[in-house]
Amino acid sequence: MSFIQPKDEMLHLTLMNGQARVLFCRTTRLSQEMARIHIPSDTACAALSRLMSGTLMLSVMMKGENDSVTVTVAGDGPIGKMTAVGRGGEVKVTAEYPQQEVPRRADGHLDVGALVGRTGRMSVVKDIGLKEPYIGQVNLVSGELGEDFAQYYTASEQTPSLVALGARVSDGLPLSTGGILVQAMPGCEEETLNQLELRSMLFADISRELAENDLMDLVNAWFDGLAPRLESRQELRYRCDCSRERMERALAALGRAELEDILNTDGYATLTCHFCRTARVFDENDLRRLLSREAHADAGQE
Repeated sequence: MSFIQPKDEMLHLTLMNGQARVLFCRTTRLSQEMARIHIPSDTACAALSRLMSGTLMLSVMMKGENDSVTVTVAGDGPIGKMTAVGRGGEVKVTAEYPQQEVPRRADGHLDVGALVGRTGRMSVVKDIGLKEPYIGQVNLVSGELGEDFAQYYTASEQTPSLVALGARVSDGLPLSTGGILVQAMPGCEEETLNQLELRSMLFADISRELAENDLMDLVNAWFDGLAPRLESRQELRYRCDCSRERMERALAALGRAELEDILNTDGYATLTCHFCRTARVFDENDLRRLLSREAHADAGQE
């Protein structure tokens, strides 16, 4: 009998008639697409999967159809800077050195904190179509990313939050990834807070739970007695929105002198997207066309 892998999706729930909010996601398929693109080490695969799950939980809370959120984690670990961009239920991610690896922890688990680094910053940029985006920054807590996202919600958004992110990886293949965000809303009763605190330990091995259970089965088990109510569910996917036109604009931004140097030295330019690894070649004719356009633009400003 063949195994049909469950789809990636985000559940949005409320508890106790709105006293608390829950976002709960499975991201295994999109993590597998990320791994196909970036070919990361096992620990980097776990780190990037966790970052995508955390970014998606931020992005689905944004109101506008074209709103986006960019999360950058710049720690002092060997993976270097990691960046994820979420728009609704879509996400893309990249890292400077995704093939870097570190030894496992003493308990045998992947040491994401060591790879990411325990000193550094997490930056969150929300673009909601205004003149200036919202920017929030926090220091890394552990580099394990779940605690770091929780610190962001608490410090930058003044919303005490519990975040658990997990990724089970074997030989570079994500087997089970996802995460959960639990937030107490204004007016949340003390008894509800106590119940959420007691149940937080249930999320400790969330990747194993996701591998073995349906999302709603977990919701009903974890939040039994707290009146969980499903508000919405949304499919998730890995998607890069890069294009030849966008790369051409980036090439033009180099300026005439740099373009002329490329034309005279190599005769062509190859640009590769950091998020999907798609390479696009701009040949001699393309470069001459860009130079002609730049010349006309300069003449128009005189």
